[in-house]
Amino acid sequence: MLYFNLKAMRTILIINDNSAEAKHAAELALALAQKTQADILLMNTSAKTKKISEKVTVGDIVKAYPDSSRKEHAVSEMLHHLKSINDRQTTYKPEIEEFDIPGTDENEVVEFINRNHTWMMVKGMANELTISNAKNLNIHNVLNRVLCPLLLVPQQWQLKDIERLVYIADLRYCRIQIVRYLAEIAKPWQAALSIAHMSAKGLPDMAEKYALTVFSEEVSQNVNYDALFFNNIKEKDLGKVVDVLINGMHNDILVMVNHRFHFEEIVGRYITDTLPLHITIPLLIFPY
Repeated sequence: MLYFNLKAMRTILIINDNSAEAKHAAELALALAQKTQADILLMNTSAKTKKISEKVTVGDIVKAYPDSSRKEHAVSEMLHHLKSINDRQTTYKPEIEEFDIPGTDENEVVEFINRNHTWMMVKGMANELTISNAKNLNIHNVLNRVLCPLLLVPQQWQLKDIERLVYIADLRYCRIQIVRYLAEIAKPWQAALSIAHMSAKGLPDMAEKYALTVFSEEVSQNVNYDALFFNNIKEKDLGKVVDVLINGMHNDILVMVNHRFHFEEIVGRYITDTLPLHITIPLLIFPY
């Protein structure tokens, strides 16, 4: 069962391993937080490059807006970087906090995410696998055990406003809760949100008229978003499908459900520290 309380205070968790890709992903996460009025938790999974700020006891969460009455301690360069961007914001300014999980303890990460009802996890993806990122947190195992989606941001993707999102699913099993969640991301940007129907393995294609009826009556009427669209994809070559969705239709975020609807054929059996070469935009993965 997924935990998406759209009315609750939203928290976006950024996985920070001090890499260039983590910094890149954190900047997108901050933009998302500013638009959706979420707060930021920066999870440091490796030794951090430090600056001096307020001092707290070990294990406490550290705020980016310190109380001058407290003593000094070291905070991460990433926190200072995000705060400097956030300070220029003229509308909603997310609260930014950080905490350390040394040794990338998977159980501790999972427990923390579930306990705090995290709204979204964000992780940067390197252009290529290196010795340093080969020892990173096993994000695939984490996703299998938490109740929130994971946004993977390719390092080569250029930061921009979100204009189009596409959710790949079999319309007959489309999750309304996921579509509503995506609409909450799309609305502040006035972005187009589309459902790309691809029949699940073993199921026949949907006739166009029937598919439009299902979309209208079962999906659209249950999601309060005017810019919600539908594409009935007949193409069976998944490489061509992904290419058209990314390069032809210029979507900014690709959305899938873990282990469902051709996920393993498009992404692979496991999520590693790099994305397949044909996925050049952020990939938002919901737990199965």
